[in-house]
Amino acid sequence: MKFLIPIFLLFFAISWVSCQKDGEEISTEEENLALDPINRDSISFTLNGIVYGSKEMDGFGFANKQTNVMPYAEPVNTREAAYVTGGHWWYGESDSLLFEQTFSFKSPEFTNISIGLSQKYATKDLVKKDNLLVPYKSDSTFRVGPKDFATDNNLENKTHGVSLELNPIQTKERLTTSIPALSILVRSHLDNHLQDDSYFHIINLDTLKNDALRVEARFEVNVYTEDGTAYRIKDGFVRFKTKLKQLDVK
Repeated sequence: MKFLIPIFLLFFAISWVSCQKDGEEISTEEENLALDPINRDSISFTLNGIVYGSKEMDGFGFANKQTNVMPYAEPVNTREAAYVTGGHWWYGESDSLLFEQTFSFKSPEFTNISIGLSQKYATKDLVKKDNLLVPYKSDSTFRVGPKDFATDNNLENKTHGVSLELNPIQTKERLTTSIPALSILVRSHLDNHLQDDSYFHIINLDTLKNDALRVEARFEVNVYTEDGTAYRIKDGFVRFKTKLKQLDVK
């Protein structure tokens, strides 16, 4: 399979999946876990000496992204470009994609706290579901141990793994673990080494009765403003339940 999903369809796909949360069926097990403070979805971290946290998930989404994106002088008629900018058409590999799962949390101090985890797959190992290509045989995104960082997330996408984004209400800044950029051409001077001294370590995985996974991880990362100013997030912890079952993937 060599079909790649254009960016505008990805945004539609994320919105469509996120909208399902109000009407989705929730198992008794999930309801009990949501009421249990030890097991409910949560995130906490220290930024600038202040501890922040949330115990309520705000939404979730899925996306396909082209990987190893490069510029072309002419359009490729049989494919959709990842980006069209700077007088070039930008395409990734024709036989592989990233599949990203994103989880966001509510917080009075932030308009957005979101964690994305992406994994690279051969397109032949994915199946089309609505407007997405999703893992068919098994989702290999979550394994106990360290995760890499998607440091060029939404740019060349040569990397895959964890990406964290924060939008503090007070400063109205966008803080990201990836290379800050307005586009693939308008970007900071930072490179893919910006998280070399960071970690995101999955410490526990539990399989629930509905085949969802409860994931727990600890992290310490750098986050950057659009001009490349760095801040350190410490004592990070996150717990969430995967939502791939919402796509009815068997």
